[in-house]
Amino acid sequence: MDNETGGHVTEAAQQDDVDALLDIVLISADELSGFAAIDDEAATAPVALGGTAEDREREQEISYEQFGFEYIRRVLHKDRILGLINELLGPTIQLGPIGAGPGRKAATVSALGTFRPCKGEEIPGPLLSYRVYLPISVVFDIDMRVDKHRFTADVVVPIVLTVHTVAPLRIRIDITVPNDDEVALTLQSDTRRGAVLQKLARLEPELRRFLVKVVRTELSKPYVRRATDFDMADLIDEAWPGIAAVILPRGPEDRLA
Repeated sequence: MDNETGGHVTEAAQQDDVDALLDIVLISADELSGFAAIDDEAATAPVALGGTAEDREREQEISYEQFGFEYIRRVLHKDRILGLINELLGPTIQLGPIGAGPGRKAATVSALGTFRPCKGEEIPGPLLSYRVYLPISVVFDIDMRVDKHRFTADVVVPIVLTVHTVAPLRIRIDITVPNDDEVALTLQSDTRRGAVLQKLARLEPELRRFLVKVVRTELSKPYVRRATDFDMADLIDEAWPGIAAVILPRGPEDRLA
């Protein structure tokens, strides 16, 4: 290759020109306001570190596996599970009439229950599980063929919710309904005949079985299954515009600092 004066430029001279040009560019960049100085030691370090220096001094990195474990427990903590059940079941539950007594022919029972705020506790174990107590104020109408009776009852139905993680990013919450003898039921009646009827007809066990059937039927409905089986990736995709609005710059002024 010839230079402007007609002389031949060697390959070594060309490399010297390139090196000189690079030096000029690097020096100019270092002197510009806002540019980070370049040194060999920091060349392979992360350019942008999240958070502040103070935060990084206090934080402890964890594995992806531990992050997933903590994520599930933080998202589905006890209060959120209790709120889910309160909102899911609504204010009342109704079912009947259903046959009761010997052969399910001695009487028919109808019930109208009003849910009160539930309580619960975490169950220790390898899976995230909660025992949730559903308090229900129930009015029973019992048709004995020859006459009718109305009873009120305070009922507590314990259910168990167990959280499962399913590939790739699905969460499924299984609900277990108790046996009849696990249901707490206290009947009340204003009539003396009604009190005698409780003892003679062994009414309480029948009503417990009836209530378990009511709760099991309600928890098997499609709206409950939809609320207890969901894909986290889909939920994050839907929520991402709101997340992006919080973490991304809102305008040129946010890029100045």
